[in-house]
Amino acid sequence: MVDTQAKDASLDMISYIDASPTATHATLNSIRRLESAGYVRLDEADHWQVGAGDKFYITRNDTSVIAVRVGTGECEEAGFRIVGAHTDFPGLRLKPNGIYSKNGYIQLGVEVYGGPIIHSWFDRDLGIAGRLVVDGSPDMVLFDIRKPVCRIPNLAPHIKVNKTEELKFNKQDHMPPIIGLGDEASLEAEPVKKMIAESADVDPEKISIWSVEVFDLQPGTLGGMSDEFVFIRSIDNLASCHAAIEALVNAPEDAPFTQVIALFDNEEIGSSTMQGAASRFLDTVLERLCLASDFPREAYYRAIANSFIISVDCAHAINPNYADAHEPRHHLVLNGGVVHKVNANERYTGQIDAVEHLKKCAGKADVPLQTFVARTDVGTGSTIGPMTSTRLGMRSVDIGGPIISMHSSREMAGTADQLHMINLLREHFS
Repeated sequence: MVDTQAKDASLDMISYIDASPTATHATLNSIRRLESAGYVRLDEADHWQVGAGDKFYITRNDTSVIAVRVGTGECEEAGFRIVGAHTDFPGLRLKPNGIYSKNGYIQLGVEVYGGPIIHSWFDRDLGIAGRLVVDGSPDMVLFDIRKPVCRIPNLAPHIKVNKTEELKFNKQDHMPPIIGLGDEASLEAEPVKKMIAESADVDPEKISIWSVEVFDLQPGTLGGMSDEFVFIRSIDNLASCHAAIEALVNAPEDAPFTQVIALFDNEEIGSSTMQGAASRFLDTVLERLCLASDFPREAYYRAIANSFIISVDCAHAINPNYADAHEPRHHLVLNGGVVHKVNANERYTGQIDAVEHLKKCAGKADVPLQTFVARTDVGTGSTIGPMTSTRLGMRSVDIGGPIISMHSSREMAGTADQLHMINLLREHFS
């Protein structure tokens, strides 16, 4: 049985993810939680005057956010305790000229973002969400259409040309969702733009730029015979963002070191953007926190040497129907605790003293640890851990919550594991 506190943590995570159909929405929902805990907004272009105990956040592109609580100790002596994660997730994004008519249907020409499991998107009720630039408005306008406006239909097996072959999907030809009925003439009235404008309560004539994404509409839920599972989209990696925020806002506020969370966009496509983990977004924030020292560059480098970053990204729990896809002596289980991710080729980071720090945090927080290693003949993906650790020269370790169906339109986690992650990260900040 999963205890009430663990259920509450997972239900709160579900609420956070359900409200975040895009990275922009996830960033906004992260900001709301930070502001409710007393964090105030700073701008990178402004002059900063921050001191011990101050709590603030900064955004880039409205899709990445860094939040900071300045420690009580000297920057160079106390260093930083950082948690990194990412706000983006695989999905489908509308092309600039993506609305068209074909055989009497209005469809959305979409581009695949990241590496979603393509077949999991077929025959699902899909909504659309995104952001708008509106003439005369200084701020981005978000929209979120919570109704099944589109669907990607499968092909019935009866009419396959070659019935002996598995159905193969072409991303260009077979992924465009159907959003309505109409011919090319009907598109002159711009029905999709009007629908979006109405949902956002703006004049469609004043929309100058839009970014539109398709998302799975089914709400998240607890599942299994005893509510031991979580079923929802985008667990990878919004669950890690939620845990980072909850750990930060509930961590002790008298720590000598500075507590930082860095939630980056674009990890799923390599992070090489100005708002991604490969940028110097985090570096510049950390360096600015040392500028009050008599020797700020020296203070910054000393602070880096006294710091730890924990990179948090979901890990592959064993799928019992594909057990041979997993390393046989490193089977992860749902509700089995936080996962330490290991790779000999440094696709995950983990210096010896950083791993020791992780294990001490887990022991103090009474959080069980599991270890993930991929099959030698399969390999694995990577995270923001190696690139941030390499660039900063900072001790780092990669961890994650165990999940099944990673990159599917619906993923699966254990109900107890979100609280495990929150408690471990809070100990890291303590």
